[in-house]
Amino acid sequence: MEHRGVSFSIVEMSYPAGWKWTVGKGRTVSVGVCATKLDAIRQAQTFIDAIMDWAA
Repeated sequence: MEHRGVSFSIVEMSYPAGWKWTVGKGRTVSVGVCATKLDAIRQAQTFIDAIMDWAA
């Protein structure tokens, strides 16, 4: 998936149950875990927005 030109991935976890989001650019990678896929997508996009706003 991609948001604002930055790629991220969403993966379903079996144990513990939930969804993991990963945002990576270069050597820096950030990861979060959410209960639902929609929440994981939203958190990854919010994280990307925060980074893009900070870098501007």
